[in-house]
Amino acid sequence: MIGSLLSAPLAAANSPRTPPGKEKALQQSISLTFSDAPIALILQALADHQQLNLVTGKGVEGRLTLRLQAVPWQQALEVVLRMGQLTSQKQGKVLMVFPESELLQQRQQKMAQAEQDRLARPLISRTLVLRHAQASEVASFLNTQKGSLLSPRALVSADPAGNTLLIRDARQELDQVRAWLENVDRPVRQVQLAAHIVTINRDSLRELGVRWGFNRATTTQEKNGLAGSVEIGAAVEKPMITAGFNLVRIGGRMLDVELTALEQQDRVEIIASPRLLTANLQTASIKQGTEIPYQVSSGASGSTSIEFKEAVLGMEVTPQILPDGAITLQLQISQNMPGRKIKQAEGEALSIDKQEIKTQVTVKDGETLVLGGIFQQHGIKSENKVPILGNLPLFGSLFTQQSNQGQRRELVIFITPTLISS
Repeated sequence: MIGSLLSAPLAAANSPRTPPGKEKALQQSISLTFSDAPIALILQALADHQQLNLVTGKGVEGRLTLRLQAVPWQQALEVVLRMGQLTSQKQGKVLMVFPESELLQQRQQKMAQAEQDRLARPLISRTLVLRHAQASEVASFLNTQKGSLLSPRALVSADPAGNTLLIRDARQELDQVRAWLENVDRPVRQVQLAAHIVTINRDSLRELGVRWGFNRATTTQEKNGLAGSVEIGAAVEKPMITAGFNLVRIGGRMLDVELTALEQQDRVEIIASPRLLTANLQTASIKQGTEIPYQVSSGASGSTSIEFKEAVLGMEVTPQILPDGAITLQLQISQNMPGRKIKQAEGEALSIDKQEIKTQVTVKDGETLVLGGIFQQHGIKSENKVPILGNLPLFGSLFTQQSNQGQRRELVIFITPTLISS
């Protein structure tokens, strides 16, 4: 066995004088050279260098060969400990070294003793009244949290009639549950959805600040309330109906007043104006239309029954309130309209033309979302006659003028979500 420990200041005794700042750093550096030496001997040399008392535990054994030149003392100690799978603790002038497995065993013993002390604590019962959360749902959740929020010995039950919780556990866990419930037992934020289902022409839509398409809003349009627009889906052309869906946002407008004014001028027809109140992440639905009866055969018996299918304009909205106060709307819009008649052996059946779209849009509180794209073409026949002469037999047609005019209107849905204060 060959071993030596050389401190850096001794090695530099004949060298030029070092600056005061670096001299202190050199005093913390050492050089080690050991060949197949016991780890306990190397640790003793390190302790002597720092004038520390050394205590080694049972299991500090093994031999090392190393050569370190001018390394910090702390780094040298960590290298030796790592190679020997050891750990150390320092208390004052005493350096204690023992195997890592012994430290792990000590920690496990402390944890076991702490758990034993926890299970030995007396149990008490406490009744907690909930104001907003459902007691049965909270009790079900707490029963899954035994061992974390509650101790394994905890008993949790719910009284739905009084919306109360009965919990039996140690005082510390009961205090934790009470603090947790203060954050959970809060009113669910609600959203009021104001909707207007109207038929309107393009000119009136422009007066409301609505322009479909991908064009970015200009400064003038933003002042008028147009926040931006986007088109969703492609239109499907039919002789009398153009079906598709568009979407745009408008904000800062007195929509109710403007729609009422346009209705008085016969420029818009308000089909429905429902208002719904729903909670965060809860679905609200609106339907407007009719149900079509059809016959259903019962099989070999030959008997038939009447069932109904919906031909309605339907809308489902699920709001999600974001932390910044904005509202994300998950929308499902469907337009089911009576189609052509289909001849069958039992008679005629009426088909249903269906248009549907699902989308998700984020709007600000109070901002209006506009959905459109379903067009209806109405034909208007008019007749002008010259008084008396227009009613003459045979010659009356010479004094009569007939005209056909087409009126194109769009079915538009306005949705305005508004947060309701708790």
